[in-house]
Amino acid sequence: MAKLGMPNVIVSFKEAGIAAIERSKRGIVALILEEEQSIIDELTTNKNAIVGSAICGEAVCGIETASEAIENPFVIYTADDIPSILSENNKDYITKCLLGYVTTPYRIKVYLQAKGKEGTDKWQDSLKKIATERFDYLSIPTVEADQLETLLTWVKSYRENKYKKMKIVMPGYDGDYEGVINFSNKYIKTATKTYTSAEYTARIAGLIAGTPLTISATYAPLNEVIDCDKYDLDENDEKVNNGEFFIWYDGTKYKMSRAVNSLVTTTQGKQEGYQTIKIVDIMDMIYDDIRTTAQDSYIGKYANTYDNKCLLITAITGYLKELEGEGLLQANYSTVELDTEAIKNYQLQNGLYTKDELADMSDDEINQLDTKKKVFLKGKIKIIDAMEDIELPFDI
Repeated sequence: MAKLGMPNVIVSFKEAGIAAIERSKRGIVALILEEEQSIIDELTTNKNAIVGSAICGEAVCGIETASEAIENPFVIYTADDIPSILSENNKDYITKCLLGYVTTPYRIKVYLQAKGKEGTDKWQDSLKKIATERFDYLSIPTVEADQLETLLTWVKSYRENKYKKMKIVMPGYDGDYEGVINFSNKYIKTATKTYTSAEYTARIAGLIAGTPLTISATYAPLNEVIDCDKYDLDENDEKVNNGEFFIWYDGTKYKMSRAVNSLVTTTQGKQEGYQTIKIVDIMDMIYDDIRTTAQDSYIGKYANTYDNKCLLITAITGYLKELEGEGLLQANYSTVELDTEAIKNYQLQNGLYTKDELADMSDDEINQLDTKKKVFLKGKIKIIDAMEDIELPFDI
């Protein structure tokens, strides 16, 4: 028999509201680098692994011994994080990536692959391992021309079917896809080295990742470049129209062209905005932020009531208003609401209400109908592009 004890009054409090949409860290680059197996083994088994190899001219400085093995992939935030036992080429790729633009990339995720593999599927194991990581741009500085189509297929598959909104910088490849940056220079020369297009993709990925979402990488200067393949103005226009992103010389300095991706063939639902690196980055950020927060804070955690749906709408609207305040979206335009037509179709398809019964209901009444596990929302936004084309006719 349960013991009742004296009568008691219990008062507790539950805070109203719902989880806000969390902002993700942007500007993450993934690099897949080829390295000797012996070096990979030394780094990953704690055999006197060395970190802190900032390149100072021809010397290596800031060296210290790591107390633990380095994982593969490993994270780079600054040049001090670069393992000094890496090959000089790999240290240079990471250093070039860290140059960034307005800022450095938020972080670089480096995956080391053992040298020796060949063929179009050469990168498959590395891609499979790095696919679980969160990153925005991928570069493979030693990729070869016959491997690019396989990489395009991989990027498309993950962007379209596996919810991974990453992009890849490819050397001279017409991907005709918003997830591919076609970096098309044939050679790039600095004071110390001449690079192929593939080798310099690490620099370009870092430059884009270091570009704040409020601006674009158009005309970003590359102060380290002293020469590259050059074209006249008409040829430069044609290259941009072909979806190429490249370094050009304006007569004074070397800088990037218009910041476009490789998408050339526009279709219904994919117009000019999808050709712009900046706009695709913002769309990817919104997608990632809403999807990740929904997974972590909403799915399975709230009853699917009308009131909770309204709270979810409030959270997403607040997130969009934050982006409006940062100048990423047009002010006072963004909206999120229940999709009345989708709710109506759901009722019809599942035999819950007839067409006549729904016709007699107001939109508000339809929005409050039970939709089981489904939440049907719709919204609208306008993404703000960067200032790039200026017209100023003078009357004289």
